[in-house]
Amino acid sequence: MKKIRALRQFSHYHAGNFDQHETRAVLDEYAEALIGMGLAEEVIDPEHLPEPEPEPEPEPEPEPEPEP
Repeated sequence: MKKIRALRQFSHYHAGNFDQHETRAVLDEYAEALIGMGLAEEVIDPEHLPEPEPEPEPEPEPEPEPEP
């Protein structure tokens, strides 16, 4: 099963009615057909994505030297 998001409202004989931007899991063969026709896009679950690397901490700015 693949999760897809409808790009517009449409009806599929086996998968049923979809509203625009609706997200639903459908069989792989239906998902591939709907994506191929430009009616939907595949949704990637965040749990399957790799963890982003943490951003490096900025180096502290040097303290200005006091004036004599």
